[in-house]
Amino acid sequence: MFSIQISVKLAALFSFVFAAVCLWFAVDAFKSLADVTDPAQAAGAGDFVWFWGFLAGVGLVLGVVSWTIADRQTEDKDD
Repeated sequence: MFSIQISVKLAALFSFVFAAVCLWFAVDAFKSLADVTDPAQAAGAGDFVWFWGFLAGVGLVLGVVSWTIADRQTEDKDD
C-alpha cells in the first residue's frame, strides 16, 4: 500500500490554498450576478456564491486550526 505523510503545517497551507480558490470562485460568481436577468437563475447564482463562500470559510477555519495545532506541538517539543 502506498502512503504519504505530510506535516501539519503543509496541510494547513493546502487548506489556505483551498480557501483562496473557493473565495476566488465566490467573488467571480458574485461579480457575474449583475449579468443574470432571469430571477430564477439569479436565485440559483446567489446560492452558488454562498456555497463557495461557505467552502472558503471551512478551508480557512481548518487551516487556522491545523496551524494552531502545529504551533502547539512545536511548543510541547521545546519544553
